[in-house]
Amino acid sequence: VDLDGTLVRGDSMVYCARLLVWRRPWYLVGMAVWHWRGRAALKHVIVRRVTPDPAGLTYEHELIAWLKAEQTRGRKLVLASGSDRRIVAAIARYLGLFDDFFASDGRTNLTGSRKVAVLEAHFGAFDYVGDSWTDLAVWRRARLCYLVARRRRLATRLGREVRFARIFDATRNI
Repeated sequence: VDLDGTLVRGDSMVYCARLLVWRRPWYLVGMAVWHWRGRAALKHVIVRRVTPDPAGLTYEHELIAWLKAEQTRGRKLVLASGSDRRIVAAIARYLGLFDDFFASDGRTNLTGSRKVAVLEAHFGAFDYVGDSWTDLAVWRRARLCYLVARRRRLATRLGREVRFARIFDATRNI
């Protein structure tokens, strides 16, 4: 299960960056410098300075209900995100749904082909829940694909590329 835009509405790293700049505006200059070290490093540095309270985030309740039902059926659930591991770990602990998690670690930005490589190395075959074009590389290697659709048009366009086992309609929650 992907985190940003899928399990949680919005982007947790953008939320953290805004929170950091709001609390300490002088870090805006630092973020430009940290970005030169790469996206994973930038995410790591931001989250070392500010981590949101998982209880304050907005979750996709329909997806969570489905995940709980799948967990009851014995399915192993893993949170796999490009967000920094501190955020991902905090959310995984807070929800208590996930058997494991994979995330960016300050060196590796866990998105696209890097996410696919980690999932295949650990599980071989896997199913994947995502929300956007950035998940396309993962869906192409997944056994079953699930979409949290924020925009109907995007769901239609992605449906030309990927056959979804289920689409969660998140457009009504916006």
